[in-house]
Amino acid sequence: MSGRELRLAVVGTGGIYLRMHSRNLQAIGGNKVIAVCDVDEANLKQAMEFHGARGYNDFGEMLDKERDIDGLLLCTPPTVRREVIELAAERKIPVFCEKPPARSLDDARAIIEIVEKSGVPVSVGFMYRYLPSVAYLKSLIRDEKINLVQSTFLCSPALTRKAPGWFFIKEKSGGHIVDQAIHVIDLLRFIVGDIETVHTLGNNVICEKAEDFTIEDSSSTNLRFASGASGNHTHSWAYRKFVAEITVTGAEYRLTLALDFKVNGWIRDDNIEKTFDKPPGASHHYYELKVFLDALRTGDFSGVLSPYRDAAKTLATVIAMNKSIESGKPERVEL
Repeated sequence: MSGRELRLAVVGTGGIYLRMHSRNLQAIGGNKVIAVCDVDEANLKQAMEFHGARGYNDFGEMLDKERDIDGLLLCTPPTVRREVIELAAERKIPVFCEKPPARSLDDARAIIEIVEKSGVPVSVGFMYRYLPSVAYLKSLIRDEKINLVQSTFLCSPALTRKAPGWFFIKEKSGGHIVDQAIHVIDLLRFIVGDIETVHTLGNNVICEKAEDFTIEDSSSTNLRFASGASGNHTHSWAYRKFVAEITVTGAEYRLTLALDFKVNGWIRDDNIEKTFDKPPGASHHYYELKVFLDALRTGDFSGVLSPYRDAAKTLATVIAMNKSIESGKPERVEL
C-alpha cells in the first residue's frame, strides 16, 4: 500500500471535518476521499464538491457500496460511534474516530470488545498527545517525579453561541467537560498517568441554564492521580478571551506548556523557554491525522498514541467529572 494513493471514506462532514481534517488531508497528500456521508445536506454537498467524492446519507449503504476503502474518518457528534465502528470492523477498515470515543461507558465497553475481537485499529482524535511541545515537555521530566498539576482552559462558546445548538444540551454533548475539557484531561493522563478520583464543581454564574442551554458554563475539578500526584483543572465556556495551559511541578522544576506551541519555566539550574513552529495544514490536528495515514500505509499502528481502550479511560474520567457535579461528591473513575 505504501506506493499508492490511500482511499478514504468520511462519516460526518460538519465543522471539525470541513475546517480541520479535510484541509489536513490536502496538506498531507497521498490520499483521496472517495466517499462521504452525512445527514446534513449542506455539509454533505460541500464535502462532495471539495473532494470530488460520492455522497451518502446512510453510512451502512456507503460501506456496502464502497468496497475499496483503506481507512475511515468518523467525525460525527458523539451520539454516533458504536454503529459505525462496528460496521467498519466487520469490513476490517481501520478508523480514525473523533473524540469523545463514545456517547456512554456502556457503548465504550461494547466498542472495546468490537475492536479487540476484530483486531481493527481505532485511533481516537486526542490531538494534544502528538504535539512536539508535549514530547519535549515529557523528555524534560522523564526522570522526575510529578507532585502537582494545574491546567486551565478558558474560551467563549457560551457567550458567542456560534457552535451548533446541540453543544449546549448536556445530554447530547456532555457540556464543556465531555466536549472540550476531555482534551486537557487526556493530555494530563498522557503526561502524569491515570486519574483515580475527581471532584468537580460546576456553575452558571455567567450564563443561566435554560431550555436551550442545559450545561454548566464553567467548572473546577480536583484530581487525584494513580501516582499520588494532585491536580486541578479549571474550564470555562464563558470567558471572552482564550487561555489554555498546563503546569507541572516537582521538587526541582516547574514547567508550563502553553497550548499548543510553547514550553517555559525552569528545571534544576536551567531556565526553559522554547517555542515550536506551527504545523502545515490546519492547526494541531495535522499530526494525529498524519500518524494515522502513515499507519494505514505501513500497517504498523504502534505510532498511534491514543488507541481506543486508552481513550475510553479518558471518557470514563470526564463522565465521572459530570457525575461529581450532580452528586456534589468526589467520584471514582471506573471504566
